[in-house]
Amino acid sequence: MIDILKTRIAGILLWILLSIHGNAQPFARERVSLSGSWGFRMDPQNTGVVQRWMDSLFTETVTLPGSMAQWRKGVRNTQPTTQHLNESWSYTGKSWYQKRIHIPASWKGKIIALHLERTKATTVWLDGVQIGESRLLSAAQVIELGHPGPGWHTLTICVDNTPSLFAVGGSHALSEHTQTNWNGIIGNIFLENHNSTGLEQVRVKPDADKRLFRLSIRLGGEHKDHKTARIKIEASAWNTAKPHRAKTQWYNLAEQTTDRMVVLDYPLGTEALFWDEYHPALYRITVTLYDKNGVADRRTLNAGLRTFRPQGTQFSINNRITFLRGKNESCVFPLTGFPPTATAEWQRLYRIAKQYGINQYRFHSYTPPEAAFEAADIEGIYIQAELPNWSNFNSKDSFQNRFQYEEGKAILDAYGNHPSFVMLSLGNELAGDETVPDKMIKELRAYDDNRRLYTVGTNAFYNDPHPGPGDDFWVTMRTGKETPDGRFDVRGGFATTEDAGNGILNTMRANTRRNYSEAIKPYHLPVIGHEIGQYQLYPDYTELPQYTGVLQPANLRIFRERLQKAGMGDQAADFFKASGMLAVQLYRREIEMALGTPGFGGFQLLDLQDFPGQGTALVGLLNSFMRSKGLITPEVFRQFCSDRTLQVLMDKYTWANNEQFTADIQLVNYSPENLSGRTVYWKIVNLQGQVLGSGKLKIGKDHKGVIPVGNIRFPLSGINAAAKLMVQVALEGTSYSNHYPVWVYPSKQELDMSSGIVISKKLDDKTIEALREGAKVLLFPDHESIKAKSVGGQFITEFWNWKVFKEAAEKQQRPQSAGTLGILTRPELPLFDHFPTEYYASWQWWSIIKNARPLILDALPATYRPLVQVIDNIDRNHKLGLIFECSMGRGKLLVCMTPLDQLKGDPAARQLYYSMLRYMRSERFRPVTGLSTAQLKEIL
Repeated sequence: MIDILKTRIAGILLWILLSIHGNAQPFARERVSLSGSWGFRMDPQNTGVVQRWMDSLFTETVTLPGSMAQWRKGVRNTQPTTQHLNESWSYTGKSWYQKRIHIPASWKGKIIALHLERTKATTVWLDGVQIGESRLLSAAQVIELGHPGPGWHTLTICVDNTPSLFAVGGSHALSEHTQTNWNGIIGNIFLENHNSTGLEQVRVKPDADKRLFRLSIRLGGEHKDHKTARIKIEASAWNTAKPHRAKTQWYNLAEQTTDRMVVLDYPLGTEALFWDEYHPALYRITVTLYDKNGVADRRTLNAGLRTFRPQGTQFSINNRITFLRGKNESCVFPLTGFPPTATAEWQRLYRIAKQYGINQYRFHSYTPPEAAFEAADIEGIYIQAELPNWSNFNSKDSFQNRFQYEEGKAILDAYGNHPSFVMLSLGNELAGDETVPDKMIKELRAYDDNRRLYTVGTNAFYNDPHPGPGDDFWVTMRTGKETPDGRFDVRGGFATTEDAGNGILNTMRANTRRNYSEAIKPYHLPVIGHEIGQYQLYPDYTELPQYTGVLQPANLRIFRERLQKAGMGDQAADFFKASGMLAVQLYRREIEMALGTPGFGGFQLLDLQDFPGQGTALVGLLNSFMRSKGLITPEVFRQFCSDRTLQVLMDKYTWANNEQFTADIQLVNYSPENLSGRTVYWKIVNLQGQVLGSGKLKIGKDHKGVIPVGNIRFPLSGINAAAKLMVQVALEGTSYSNHYPVWVYPSKQELDMSSGIVISKKLDDKTIEALREGAKVLLFPDHESIKAKSVGGQFITEFWNWKVFKEAAEKQQRPQSAGTLGILTRPELPLFDHFPTEYYASWQWWSIIKNARPLILDALPATYRPLVQVIDNIDRNHKLGLIFECSMGRGKLLVCMTPLDQLKGDPAARQLYYSMLRYMRSERFRPVTGLSTAQLKEIL
């Protein structure tokens, strides 16, 4: 009892002393930057260690931070590939970096550590003596140098980027498809000193419910040194309009029961500010350790008061439901070949994404540098980080399992205090032995004190979709086995290796009612749609001058040359715009289906930006530099991708004028604002802006999520000619609005077959003779007879990359995708006088394109252009015709590769048929190109 009393008295006296003098003591930790000039030697023959290069001085110099590709070191690339952007310079193996460093006299007796923010496998020597090594990829390598004396020393680092040293599979931590397997050192490079008695680690676990931070502090030094020590904690909000400084707290370590780990609750008080996407309030926390000599150590860090957790089948942030509108981040940085390490650059990228309604980033099979987390903290972005893993688990592969576990611990140690870091996945599309990730999840969750949400992998075990037993959330492309109706799908598009019909947007009749309610019904955890989108656009070759860094667009140049050789080089810009506008519509439906699903957790786009690898998958509405392609503005994109959207639910886009247009309106509201009682206005307008019908509806109780508002009923009998209309909805007193196209056609259009037009199914002798005699012939070629000379009908633009999945489908003996990217036409053609259209494939074309077999017209003259051209993919470059015309002899021929005569029950197909017949009967039907019988027989 006397000893306890003495200890407490000593603690009180120490507290008084430190209160008076403590803050005047010099801060223990100091840094010396090592950025700048370094000696350099390549070691392609792996002889440096044997020859003891660490004992010699290097004469060649480079500047760190940086990479060999930036310095034009290594092997010059002379064999371009279309698989990805091309490195001008590449290198695999060991390279050596050397610098003379000066240890200040004031550092005498201090422990000194070397910090390398990002690099590959390293071995470090000081004055020729090996002092440490590391293979850490996902966080800074920290290597203790011990107690080198003041003065000059020689620091030598060997960096080895040999892939076999890292058990990562196809991870974007090394992948040549995006980040590249660079050699060098990037980010912060410095020496730091500290006392033997110090703050080895400070972990912060926020508890928004209790308005406190729980700090777990690991102390260095001997236990006896801690008995008389005290810790002071201070915190103040620094990025908010409303100031808040929490009360300073002192803690006597003599009262702690463990030798090295101290757990302290730091209350913020009733005025505490919370962190979320809307108000990302950050506290700067300063932890100071005092011993008998004064300040022993001090650490300053950022933290945010938030509780992010599952709430039923969705997520909540500080007890408010949120919906994750995610972007896939695959480390696409063509100028450098590696991710930025500057906070400002990540802020710029996040702000661009937020303009498009994004509030979450999923880092695909890698974890970004510290700056990405710092920027996300400031901008209010929810981060899902991943282990550098894209491979199969194997319980017998101890190297891989240990490597990934150590990476996981390092990620949690380095970035675990960031409030933006809310989710961790063990990697991308993992498979194999499920006991391995189950065990790893348990171990990492325990190691991290359950500070965030975990999943065994992103779209893991997708051949047999199911969440892991320890999953807090589930990122998946479907929740059950493949079915023809896609009832288990939680995204709209697929490769044919995953879905025989390329997904529900390509196989199910176009509508705006479909959502994923049935798919998620059996599950009780949040489900996130995995990599939704993946709709390829034709390249925009005007972006080529933007590639001024280490990665060059040789793949894009090759694709451009192929198109020129195919005689369609002049159409590149039109192909880009037409495929892009179709992709915009597809991405919209993907996002609407996800947002419109009650109880859905969120989605992760692949992608808002291009992925210039894996065969070149240009799937973005922004390019590789996160620059707009000019296809849609952020303001319009946010009409359907935001925390507040209005949705119009329709059974179809195409209507007949003897029907009544019917639709339902629903509000999707995940914002903090309560919209109960607000008015939604709707109107139907034609392209001239004339209002044909209007109304207003009241929002009932706003319970957050998907809220039914009411319905629209509008008779179409007054519309006597084919027309495109727009259904517009707007929320009273706000800027929130949306619009949906619908097409209306006359229901009793006469399709008179007998007025001088020959309808044929094949180019037989009878048809040829009719043409020679001057007949007008409309040819609907029989699909079976021209199967080898045509491609399949596909509405969506090609999923990801045709060549990649064609090869995979062949191996799996699955159907191959048609490989097309939509249509290109000219709305001003007389062919469309009675079928108003855009120059691209809009929803009215769905059944027409799906039931087509576009004909290969490569044998026709290079200058020949179909009336409706189907855009082929970048690897095949066929000239494809859906509707085309020519003259032969005295006759005139119009060929349509969709059997419109068999689709008379479809309003759009019937109307196009009518417009074609009217065109053929008119004087404007005068085909310019004349073809011989031999030319026609070659293509047909």
